[in-house]
Amino acid sequence: MSNRTLRTGDRQLIRDINMSLVVNAIRQHGPISRVDVARATGLGRSTVSGIVGLLLKEEFVRETGSGHSDANSPTVGRPPVMLEFIPHSRFVVAVKLGPEAITAAVTDLDANVIGSVERPISARLSEGAVRRQISEAVYAVVSDCRVSMDRVIGVGVAVPGIVDSRTGVSISPQFFLWQNLPLRNLLEEEFGVPVFMDNDANAATLAEKLKGYGRQASDFVCVTIGIGIGAGIIIDNKLYRGAIAGAGEIGHVTIQEDGPECTCGNRGCLEAFASDAAVVREMKRVIESGCDSAVTRIAAEENREIDRAMIARAAKEGDDAALSVVRQAGEHIGVGLATLVNILNPEMIVVAGEAAMDFGSLLLEPMRDSIGRRSMSVLAQRLEVVESRLGARIWIVGAASLVLDDFFGAPIYERREHVAAVSIPDLMQGS
Repeated sequence: MSNRTLRTGDRQLIRDINMSLVVNAIRQHGPISRVDVARATGLGRSTVSGIVGLLLKEEFVRETGSGHSDANSPTVGRPPVMLEFIPHSRFVVAVKLGPEAITAAVTDLDANVIGSVERPISARLSEGAVRRQISEAVYAVVSDCRVSMDRVIGVGVAVPGIVDSRTGVSISPQFFLWQNLPLRNLLEEEFGVPVFMDNDANAATLAEKLKGYGRQASDFVCVTIGIGIGAGIIIDNKLYRGAIAGAGEIGHVTIQEDGPECTCGNRGCLEAFASDAAVVREMKRVIESGCDSAVTRIAAEENREIDRAMIARAAKEGDDAALSVVRQAGEHIGVGLATLVNILNPEMIVVAGEAAMDFGSLLLEPMRDSIGRRSMSVLAQRLEVVESRLGARIWIVGAASLVLDDFFGAPIYERREHVAAVSIPDLMQGS
């Protein structure tokens, strides 16, 4: 449930909702004529024309020439003028906070990345230091992209661990020392624009809904695999966050009661078997047991400790030991995901994250097999398991989606008083 205050039903609210309807019709279906916008929204033609005039003035849309309002029923007389949305009329700043780096990017209103910067950080960041380092990265990328902050509609921040997206509080970050950090308020004070925060797996899931395989699914799970393992859940086209925004913490599902200790303090969690650290630990155990592996040679060549990338390289070269370790990790992940399949009955699971990118089908195939064996057969038969095609940009697209979801959503909530406008109706006030 949202803790935001609903607006009072008055004429301004009706005007704002009408404007939102027109904008989204042009954005989703353009090039489109004014007549077809009226048909799509159910609004009167004079209402549509008045709103379009304002949108043209503020350069949110543009006229692109003439066409037919309906391909099957061409208009009589002069062809209608077509309209299309201008994605670069405003901008979004997207931030991914990871255990070793902050990535900040500028995107347009379609979440297309214009430019990005990456800055190294320490997991021992203090509250003041995290604000300072995020701010420095944001100011650097907007400067590099030659974008003024007054053209930025908001900042989206994807953070690991449990995040209350309603209050903007980082409750329990997975890799950092703070607890209950009011990061949204700190950043809104810094930037003077709305800031939207969520767990990084949820952000990745919104990215899939906006630009990935999730566009074609109303019920799906996006699982992210790497340093940690998390999941975002879409039910009936809406992101499900849970009572305190902790839904999707699949990495801490117990898959073996007396298994190895997890970073959360429990034993036998999925992350203790299939996170990056667990995969590396298992690879070292295999090598120390006397098994020959190309991973040993690769580590010697690169003169550093064994990591996920080395294991992936060896596995792709056909190294039996590395292949066995990756296969085992995939099987463990499948066990955890089978639980979600049996509970949620999704139509699709999208697999994302750094490990998924490195291992590819070597990880996905044993995952699919394990899910198929351990899920109810009628559910598994109707389930599709795919690798995300968004690659590393999933985090930035997801962080941008946090802002865009609000920007293009129905303007039914009161805005926070201490920050600038975020929706198109807000920006048009006084036009």
